[in-house]
Order: sequence, then structure tokens, then C-alpha cells
Amino acid sequence: MLAESTMADWRRFSAPRFRTYHALALTQGVVGVLVSFDVVIPFALAIGCPPFIAVLLGVLPLAGGMGQLIVPRLLDRTNGNLRGLTLFFAAISEPRGLYLSALAALVTFGVLTGPAAILALALVLAITTFVTSIVGANLLAWHQAVLPEAERRLVVPRLLAVSLAIGALLLLPIAAVLDTLYHHIGPLAYALPFTVSGVLGVAEIYVLRRLRHPGRFIVPPEAEAADALPTPELKRFLKVSATNAFGMGFAPSMSVFAITVVGVTAGFAIAISSIGTLTMVVAAAVAGSRLARGSSTMILRQSFAIRALAMAAPLLAIPGAAFAPLFLIASSMLGAIGFAFGSLAANEKLFRLISGPAVVRQHARFLFQTSGSMTVAQIMSAGVVAVAGPFGFPAFAFLYAGSSVVRVAAWRDAGARADGVRPQAATEAGASVAA
Repeated sequence: MLAESTMADWRRFSAPRFRTYHALALTQGVVGVLVSFDVVIPFALAIGCPPFIAVLLGVLPLAGGMGQLIVPRLLDRTNGNLRGLTLFFAAISEPRGLYLSALAALVTFGVLTGPAAILALALVLAITTFVTSIVGANLLAWHQAVLPEAERRLVVPRLLAVSLAIGALLLLPIAAVLDTLYHHIGPLAYALPFTVSGVLGVAEIYVLRRLRHPGRFIVPPEAEAADALPTPELKRFLKVSATNAFGMGFAPSMSVFAITVVGVTAGFAIAISSIGTLTMVVAAAVAGSRLARGSSTMILRQSFAIRALAMAAPLLAIPGAAFAPLFLIASSMLGAIGFAFGSLAANEKLFRLISGPAVVRQHARFLFQTSGSMTVAQIMSAGVVAVAGPFGFPAFAFLYAGSSVVRVAAWRDAGARADGVRPQAATEAGASVAA
């Protein structure tokens, strides 16, 4: 039954009227994957970045998520020009692959070296990730404004799935040739994925211009007053999400662990990420069909349990053991499933709890709390790597075990808050109809 409904949903999504969203999925998939931290972290290590600094770089996109807090004020100052703001920020963030490609060339030819190169990388990431978080959140509001409820549930999960599939299919051949290229031309090898991403980033801006105009999008003063405090249901959701986010931030980058501790090559580390991304494609398709007909709360809780297992898998990736890469792959696949389930369920739950322009304000609150939790945890993780990093595996094992324990706590807390599958599903369905 689930397989039949999934195929039917995909046939609906393939209709010509969604052609602009197909193009958006293509461009976002290339941009998102080829300049993701799965590629950036190996690049950072290749230009001499210490492992604890590489872990600390992960704070930048997390802190950038808090940038959504300024969106309601920007909308007010621009008379609700959601389209104009999104296009302006996209023009800054989406060609970021070109900035990173230029940096790879400067490092290769000796123009920037050592701390200066690392500082330049940090600045590029800080600016673009901050702006990218605003673009992503604005697009969610844009989709809600132009798509009816049923079409939004159809389009958003499949947009993510197609984007991930396209990115992963590009990442696999790049991972296969990256080690060979790096051996011959050094850090300039990373200019290949960065340039491809930058070119498609420019194309993405053109595609965004073709989306239906969302109209004026303002959080009215009465909504500001009404939403000054979230509802009890929303407060419970935010608390559980923040707990899970802390666990996510406490886990160090898989690429740093795989390259510096387990000893795999950068190309193999990127291949592991690609396998995880392909797994996420299937998971996003399944989650999208389940969310269209079921409880987002239960799917979100399941994601916490899956991510707890994902963080336990690296504990068995003992350096020097022949089976260590298998547990890295298992961790990547489980983490991808948990992330796809969790991110789609969290967004869907927000849409079911909040309607109209107020979703911008509440989504900003959600991003602020989760990004803040991840940022604090990531700083703690970098501190552990800086102090105990020379011990190698034990330091990283402590971080992964801690992350797994926090995810279990989120799973238990989410279960304690729920009243059961059927009542919760009915409640969400009622909220969705009311919206």
C-alpha cells in the first residue's frame, strides 16, 4: 500500500505544471551537495586546517540558522517583499562555489597560505551560510504562500528528494577522481566540484525568478502579539527539537573522524557522504508519503531513535580494523535516514501548528533555538577535540557516545509528550484543515 501511494505521488509530482520545481530541484541539488561540509571539511584539512578548527567550522552554518530572526523585520521594512528579499540573498549565497573555487586556486598557487587561507575560508563560510539559512527559510514560506495545502505536502518532500539524488549522483564520480586529482594538482582539485556548484548556483537564481509571485508577506502586528509566546504544543515541540539539536552539534564531523582518526582518504570520505545522501533520497520519498497521511510527531520521534543508532555506529569503527569503513558507511546511512525523517517531520509539524504569515515568526523561533543548541554543542565538541584530540579514537568515541545518549533523551521525551499515534494524527489533521 505504501509503495503504491508513493509511486502515485511521484507521478503527480512529475506533472508539467511542476516543471519549475523540477528545475529548482536540479540546481539546488548540485549547489547544496557540492559545497556541503562533506566536501568543504576535506578541503579544509587539505589546506592545513587543524582537526579541532575543522570541527569548529561546523559552528558557522549552525549559527547562521539564527539569521532567520531578522526576516520578519526585513519583510516589514520592504512592504512584505518576500520574493525580492529571497532573490537578493540568493544572489549572494548560491554562487558560493565560485568563491571557494577561487580560494582553492589562490591556495594552490601560494597567494594564500597557512592561517590566512584558513581565515579566508572561515569568512566565506560565515557569510554564505548565514545568508543561505535565510534563503532556505524564505523558500519554505514562499512554497506555503503559492501552493495549496495538498500540493505543498506533495512538492516539498519530493523537491528535497530529487535535489539529494542529483547531488549524490554528481558526488560519486567526483569522490572517485578526487584523490588522483589531488595527487597531481593539490588543493586545486577541489575547484572542480566548487566550480560546478557555482555555475548551477547562478542558474538557480534564474529558476527562482520563475516561481509564482508569493505576493506581500507581512507578519501583522496582531500576529506578533498573538505569537509572542508559543502554544503549549509548540513549546513541547521546540524543547524536544532543541534537545535533539544539541546531540547533533555534539557529534564531530564524520569527515574529520574518518580522515584523521580512521585513516581513510578524502575521496573515500566523500564517497561515504555520497552513499548517505543516496540513502536520504529514498528516506525522503518514504517520509513524504507517510507525512501526507500520518502523524508528523511519531515520524519525528522515530528519527531520534534512528539518529541515536547512527551515532553509536562509529564506536565500532576502530582504527586499523578492516571492518571500520563498514561502520562509517552504516553511520552515514542511518544518519541520513534519521535526518530525512526528522527534518521533513519537523517542517511539516510547524506548518500544521502554524498558518499564514505567523509561520515566518515561529519558524525563526524554531531555527533560533535549534541552531543555538547545535552551536553551543559544536563549540564544546571542538573543545574536546582540541584538548583530547591527540588521544585519537577515545576522544571521538566520547563525543559520539554523548551524541547518542542525547538523542535517546530526545526520543524518550518525545514519547512522554505524545498521547498515542491515532489521537496525535487526528489532532494534526485538524490543525492542518484549520490552516
